[in-house]
Amino acid sequence: MRNLSAIAAAAIAALLASMGALTGCSSGSAANLAVGDCLKTGGTPERPEVTKVDCGSQDSNFKVAATVEDSDLCPADVDSYYSMRGAFSDATTTICMDIDWVVGDCMSIDPTNDKDPVRVDCDDSSVPNRQRVTEILENIADVDQCATGVGYPYDERNFTVCVEDVA
Repeated sequence: MRNLSAIAAAAIAALLASMGALTGCSSGSAANLAVGDCLKTGGTPERPEVTKVDCGSQDSNFKVAATVEDSDLCPADVDSYYSMRGAFSDATTTICMDIDWVVGDCMSIDPTNDKDPVRVDCDDSSVPNRQRVTEILENIADVDQCATGVGYPYDERNFTVCVEDVA
């Protein structure tokens, strides 16, 4: 899950452009996205759609983990990131993002990383690749500590999201 799909990248570019981050006025305009803010990404690369939404809501699929000047400064274990350069300057801003994991909720996670994660109804059998978050372990980056044995370790920031596959 460590690669951002083209749809998410284009959608975040559109959001940041609408906030002035791509106008060249200031790369600091992306500061309107703060750590902990959540986003709904979607649409197509040609017509991206992004909205700042409540975390944990049905629409939320990413959470801002950090905003930095360069993608090399993102924690190595973020799920996605998007970098942009100001139109009239060389200033760069990068939004580092994690999936908006919520214990008890399900996400449809594309195993090929071609599609953005989507929050789904755990009981909707028409949705493929459903995973329910069973717990989030702080100060542990080891899926072997998950009761299910399945999860996503975030080694650098030392936490693990434990999940179970929903059939």
